[in-house]
Amino acid sequence: MMLNISPAIIPHSLSELEEKMKIVANDTDWVHVDIADGVFAPNVTWNNPDDLELIPGRAKIEVHLMTEKPEENITLWAQVADRIIVHVESTDKLGVILNSFEHTVSQLGLALLLDTPLSEIEDYLPLKHLNLIQLMGIKKIGHHGEVFDESVLDKITALKKLWPEGLIQVDGGLNLDIAKKVKLAGAGSLVVGSSLWQAPDLKEELNKFKNI
Repeated sequence: MMLNISPAIIPHSLSELEEKMKIVANDTDWVHVDIADGVFAPNVTWNNPDDLELIPGRAKIEVHLMTEKPEENITLWAQVADRIIVHVESTDKLGVILNSFEHTVSQLGLALLLDTPLSEIEDYLPLKHLNLIQLMGIKKIGHHGEVFDESVLDKITALKKLWPEGLIQVDGGLNLDIAKKVKLAGAGSLVVGSSLWQAPDLKEELNKFKNI
């Protein structure tokens, strides 16, 4: 089975987002856009959902909200993005968010920080409108180039046993060698940042990831 590879973009402006999306749009089904508020994640990114409507002919966009209280603007993101990924640690209204996505067009994913146990999401796994679980493979989120923590491999395997038909995505610190281990552990989708953007030939590198 071919892995889904979502190139990661941490945009500091709309122009940067447009430029990078244009580079990968014809070679991927999904683009992963990191949104950080300087509170939940240490850096601050571009953060204007209305701008997404200005990007023509785009690949599908999943927005990874690394923000406190995502419930305050998640409805706006859901109107313009194809998938929203919310951190369970970022809100005390997770049930409200999950219920609000039951009848929306946008898909919903839940993300777990490296040290957050799977017990935090077990009750939600049976929900039919939960499309993805994203496990972070790094301790410090919001930056490209962080070192992968192999402790997440056991977490992937455990989640696969709990959610055998679900889509498990891993984000952070991935190179080709680590991606092989992640796939063997049970992941079906990878978010890849610096390994793609720093490659001599991005398209060639992307194909290598897809064909693992």
